[in-house]
Amino acid sequence: MIRRIFFLAGVFFLLVVAPAAARPQEAAPPPAQEAPPAVPAATQSQIDCSGFISAGSLAADLYVFDGADNDLRLAYHEFLPGEYVFLKRRGKEAGQVGTEYRLLRPANESVVHDLFSGDIESIRTFSHPSWYPGQAESIRSLGKAYDDVGIVKVTALTPKGAVAEVTFACQSVAKGDIAIPYQAREIPAYSPNAALDRFAQPSGKLMGAITAASGNAGVVGQGSTVYINLGESDGVQSGQHFRIFNIDWDVDEGWWRAAPDTPAETLGELLILSTQEKSSVGLVVSSVREIFLGDGVVLE
Repeated sequence: MIRRIFFLAGVFFLLVVAPAAARPQEAAPPPAQEAPPAVPAATQSQIDCSGFISAGSLAADLYVFDGADNDLRLAYHEFLPGEYVFLKRRGKEAGQVGTEYRLLRPANESVVHDLFSGDIESIRTFSHPSWYPGQAESIRSLGKAYDDVGIVKVTALTPKGAVAEVTFACQSVAKGDIAIPYQAREIPAYSPNAALDRFAQPSGKLMGAITAASGNAGVVGQGSTVYINLGESDGVQSGQHFRIFNIDWDVDEGWWRAAPDTPAETLGELLILSTQEKSSVGLVVSSVREIFLGDGVVLE
């Protein structure tokens, strides 16, 4: 009886279980790939030190005229976070205690100091040397370029001017820096694009070019701050993505054009941080090779 039970169990295994085990198992569908989570596109320092190109010159009625610990009244004395500067406004007081100001400096000039004579000389650095034909003219057509210097907070008001503490600095604060009311700049979110098509066809959307770069850099890459010749009047908004593509140019020969005989070559991605009337500040969030000033951008 026991032998018959084992025999029947063996027959059942051969007829039912074994064929089922031998059949190939269907592969489980691959898990759906989720889009990368959005992350802040820039650090607080990057957004507060990005600079911009204003459509026109900003009023310079409130400015840094001196600071503490400058007993010799040196023209080239500079101030750092934790130190105090003096603000003067032509005709009226410099705000109230607790008021914050953003300090700016024209970006097409640099102050050079002679330690022996005390003379100050302003030289152009923003558009010199020219990184591509017509760069200086392009910058002028967009307006006036400004560098961010830092942020100050008024701590006292006196008959001689306001006292303000330097709470943040992109560079050393100096006499003559312009103060404007501080407004926080929103940091846009960015979803990394892992599948960047190196040879995508132009989308036919809004197109422009990289006019200049922070620090007068001529070649930029991931993490660089740049300025493009498209702005609010063109419908550009903070957080928009632009694809950067190659433009052929030759400074010595004086030509600048998109290559007509080869496929468009993607160089990287640009995310808009802030906008002005005629221009926008962008951060290069990815790059596959070097990017030159004058290279093109197209809205994705």
